[in-house]
Amino acid sequence: MKKIIIINNIISPLRVFLYGKMNDYYLRKGWKLKVIFLSETDRNRNWKKSTDIDFDYEVLTNFAIRTREKDLNTFFINLKIIDVLKKENPDKIICFGWDHFAAYAANRWARKNAKEFVLWSGSTEYEKSWRRTLFNPLVKYLIKRTDNFIAYGTRAKEYLVSLGAKEESVQIFYNTIDVDYFSENLKKISDYEKKELKRQLGISTSKVIIFSGRLLEMKGIFEMVEGFESFCKQDNDASLLIMGSGPDEERLKGIIDKQKIKNIYFTKFVQYKDLYKYYSISDLLLFPTRQDIWGLVVNEAMACGLPVIVTNVAGASADLIEGGKNGYIINLNSPKEITKGIETIFSRGLNKNNNSLEIIEKIKINKILKDISI
Repeated sequence: MKKIIIINNIISPLRVFLYGKMNDYYLRKGWKLKVIFLSETDRNRNWKKSTDIDFDYEVLTNFAIRTREKDLNTFFINLKIIDVLKKENPDKIICFGWDHFAAYAANRWARKNAKEFVLWSGSTEYEKSWRRTLFNPLVKYLIKRTDNFIAYGTRAKEYLVSLGAKEESVQIFYNTIDVDYFSENLKKISDYEKKELKRQLGISTSKVIIFSGRLLEMKGIFEMVEGFESFCKQDNDASLLIMGSGPDEERLKGIIDKQKIKNIYFTKFVQYKDLYKYYSISDLLLFPTRQDIWGLVVNEAMACGLPVIVTNVAGASADLIEGGKNGYIINLNSPKEITKGIETIFSRGLNKNNNSLEIIEKIKINKILKDISI
């Protein structure tokens, strides 16, 4: 039986879902899958550990180098990775990302032992930083010695090719979620439950705009509030529901209080299993990020039938947003475009009639696994 090792940084709900599906896929092919996590979690993650992991996995001991720029950046160092590879002796290694020691160690081991090494990447050209500049030569070295590639989407593929990957060796595996979980649970929630949730949150307006993500300046949260405030000068029957937590939360709340902006509500961090409840009371997702390799909240909102306003730097924008049909792509750091986007969504009725579900159905994981060779 052939064996595949996947290397991933931490355990997350979305990765547990993905690897469960991949495990089923490989079992049908007569292959054995094992996932190596470099850590159980990280300091900037609040997910509860999954209790229903149904694939073979191992969490390695580690130490980490951490830097804080726009967000916390962690470089895991797992010295036992070579010992694990020797023990498992896989035929193929699929490695998520290049920002950890294991990527380079596993690549070297694979080349030495004539094993296939596949790099799975979501990085795009829009992630400018000193770390990117410093490590760029090392990343190019890794790419030159990689057999095949998997990209999150169009933007990630373009970036891999720009770094030296051969276009024909890069396949796209769209960054996806459990679409059925969201769409099916959304059907079950009653109007009474929605009304009660809005009551608990203190929301009394008929229109609800939702943001989901870490509360960081790089997520565009300050221009988001400015854009929302401008919209409310024309239509005060709207609320902004901010779902998440992060280091810039108090600063954001301070601005809201100082400027006396009304109808903004916070939920703190929401566990994955409860996200659909908040999308169910919302009319559109606002995601004005300044930097995101993809933005899975776009998938989540679309799986709940919502239109999306997202900046052009988010990887998901290139593959999931059809302007005027299920939302709008705007330029980053533009409160005016945020305001205009919200106005247009409601004036054209995209909050009630859009093709988000149709688009998201096309990148459900089972369909991708049928269409891709990994």
